[in-house]
Amino acid sequence: MRPQQPAIQPKLNRELKRIEAFCPGYTLRRAQKTVSRWFEAAFRDADITSSQYAILLTLAVKQPLSTGTLSQQLSSEVSTVTRNMQTLDRLGLVRTEPGSDKRFRHYHLTDAGVQALDENLPRWKAAQKRTMDRVGRVRWMALLGGLKSLYEE
Repeated sequence: MRPQQPAIQPKLNRELKRIEAFCPGYTLRRAQKTVSRWFEAAFRDADITSSQYAILLTLAVKQPLSTGTLSQQLSSEVSTVTRNMQTLDRLGLVRTEPGSDKRFRHYHLTDAGVQALDENLPRWKAAQKRTMDRVGRVRWMALLGGLKSLYEE
């Protein structure tokens, strides 16, 4: 015998359906999870993850960066960035330099980091193509500015 489902009042049910249909947080979360799975799948056989590739990419464009600035650039928690940077340092893909006091570190790409970016670029492009094929270039370009406005100041 199946347990009885809880009763959801009609007013609450309408609100929940509106959230599912129109809420930016709900929709963006689902989209982000889907796209992240595609990027992780593209990097399944790589020595680094797609998240680590994104860190290397950010460093390549804006190095050197501190942990705090890097976490802001990636919209990620400082502790997550710190763990990833320790791994990338162990792999020899980044170089860590102390900042003006012990609380701050600055990260730079190494030659091996640049090589990892180059070697894994086809993986990144494959995941990007999969995403673009699904969304469409015209629709993506229309969304891009709005999405960036959520994290750029």
